[in-house]
Amino acid sequence: MGKTKKTPATENIPYLRDLESFYKHVKARPPLHKDFDIREIDPEVLKAYDYVAKPFRHSFYCVTLFLQGDITLNAGFWKTRLKRPAVYFKTPCQIVSWTKPERWLQEYFIVFTDNFLLNNRALADIIFDLPFFKLDKAIPFEIEPDEVELLVSIYKQVLKEYHSDSKDKFALIASYVHTLLLHVRRLFLKYSQTDEVLVNHIHSHEQMLVESFRALIRKSLVNGNVDRRHLTVRYLAAQLSVHPNYLNAVVNRQNGKTAIASLHEQISHEAQTLLSQTKFTLKEIAFRLGFADAPHFNHFFKKQTGFTPAAYRKKQNL
Repeated sequence: MGKTKKTPATENIPYLRDLESFYKHVKARPPLHKDFDIREIDPEVLKAYDYVAKPFRHSFYCVTLFLQGDITLNAGFWKTRLKRPAVYFKTPCQIVSWTKPERWLQEYFIVFTDNFLLNNRALADIIFDLPFFKLDKAIPFEIEPDEVELLVSIYKQVLKEYHSDSKDKFALIASYVHTLLLHVRRLFLKYSQTDEVLVNHIHSHEQMLVESFRALIRKSLVNGNVDRRHLTVRYLAAQLSVHPNYLNAVVNRQNGKTAIASLHEQISHEAQTLLSQTKFTLKEIAFRLGFADAPHFNHFFKKQTGFTPAAYRKKQNL
């Protein structure tokens, strides 16, 4: 009898929640700051830069300017090979890996955490409005020589500030990153005009997210014993593994209304159904929908429909 083949042990995919863990995973020196870092990969500096990054998930953002070399990037189930200058944007929760076999690779990249965004709201507003914020597709934007020159100058300014001793350096860094993201957004708009597959993928992804959001709300409401803490955009976004601001941006793009407005609309529709088709008391309906008491439900319902619950029920029963 032949030898039985051994099944290789399942290898865990680490979820890197901070920058120190990330740099340890890719065998690089730790960052100077826990929430922000910038690197310049230069063949004149790193003569033997040659490695493969095994798959990992991460909880931060990365904007890379790829200048030269031959690199294969993997994000989700998409694979991209770059040989021309390009901008590449990596977002939280993706499974990412890469192969960089060329010693003459040259690139800049910045990475930053949610904490960095929280301290710089203008950056958060741009990022959560980017249509490709949470895709499983790797999206590199190939760029022209004049765009390369412009972006390199921004990265160099950030790098200079990052290694300075100025007390206010992160205020200026945030300003440079803001400018960089505005250019990334412009590149996306330019790129999307010629990539129909990308546009369709984004639209399909956003539609699926909105439907999943609605389904979670429905699931919460049909139980008849709602925990009000579970009917918040923040909680529902966490269940969908996205940032609440991003969920809000997607719902707004797809439906023309905010996530909280959509949530309240569905609660209102459920309330109208219960008032029209059941004999539950107003207090019972309020409890079923997660309200602390009937007055809170009364205020909410009137704000949504223009009627008190009692007036609406009477109107429906005429």
